[in-house]
Amino acid sequence: MIIGTIASGGYLPRAMAMARSVKEHMPKTRVVVGIIEDKMPGEALHCPFFDEVILMKEICGSNNPNKFFFQYTVLEAARACKAIVMSYIYSKYVDENILVYLDAEMKVLTPFDELPAIAAMHPILVTGNLVKPESIDLVWSSEHPDEGLCNSSFLSLKRHPEAAKFLLWWSKLSEHHGYYDHEQNKYADQIWLERSHYFFDDVYTLRHVGYNVNACNIMERWNIVQAERGTYSIDHQPLRCLHFTSDLLQASSWLETSKSELYNDLFFRYSKELQELGQDSIGTMPWSYDFFYNGERISDRTKKIFRENYYDNPEIENPFLLSNSYFNTSSVLDSFELNSGPHQPRNTRKHKTRLNPLKRRKSRLVKMRSKRQKNTRRTR
Repeated sequence: MIIGTIASGGYLPRAMAMARSVKEHMPKTRVVVGIIEDKMPGEALHCPFFDEVILMKEICGSNNPNKFFFQYTVLEAARACKAIVMSYIYSKYVDENILVYLDAEMKVLTPFDELPAIAAMHPILVTGNLVKPESIDLVWSSEHPDEGLCNSSFLSLKRHPEAAKFLLWWSKLSEHHGYYDHEQNKYADQIWLERSHYFFDDVYTLRHVGYNVNACNIMERWNIVQAERGTYSIDHQPLRCLHFTSDLLQASSWLETSKSELYNDLFFRYSKELQELGQDSIGTMPWSYDFFYNGERISDRTKKIFRENYYDNPEIENPFLLSNSYFNTSSVLDSFELNSGPHQPRNTRKHKTRLNPLKRRKSRLVKMRSKRQKNTRRTR
């Protein structure tokens, strides 16, 4: 088995913690880290838990890496590079049969024992935020039919022609479409992974509650129990990996006190580990692709104007040589409002007011908890 991940310089402590957990629980597993920076951080080269680190600009499928990274924010670039690093691993490590992608904030808590048997039958494995039909808020689902349930933080591939076709398709989409839709409050790759079931054979959705536990599904994975030797289980299934995002603590606070304390303890131990790995120094590293060469920070508006109007312009080879003022002149703004394209802003359309993601998630989780309490009373 081999694991790939993506990290900016500021995310290196998280990637180190993830890689260390892999080596602890699956010592024969290799870890390859794709670095989304203009230059390789020295800390990445000297980390003993990484088997290989590679600058993504050196393997980027785009003909112009500068344009590729200029169009994205750091989180968008990290998602857009997932397919690229997995394609690189697939091509280089031909002796590996099972390839896994893990987000840098993920931590392995027990070995992935289920994956070999699944890979024997299915070349592509994806995970969803929710795995139980009763966990889905039907009212929310009907109002937001385009919201993705799949989660790209964890997926697995077997060396197989269908997996190779999947990687080619995913990489092509990532080149110029891996953006965050602020109106829909979602990343584009969520929908792509759901549609993979339509385009590829034998795509398997993992419904094991111990994988990819995160803030979005913690109400479904509420029944956490501490087992022997420091391991944990959820609904009698071992907890395999936990996604430590910043909102995990707030999400766990909505659980029963005894369950919330277990998640809190895991989170605080993880936070302590990050400090030991240099979070206060390495973790504050600014993203190199966030700035023009003159030191000016690139605004999100500039990135959006560029990808909608200038990405295919051959006259601009390296947008980092320019400035925000270049992209925000009146002539550019006029074309920004009028031009059509794959990222055409929809500010002229009328949309229903949307809750922000955290409030929306809390509303859904409260409904789920109420439903679970009703079911518990009925069984008594």
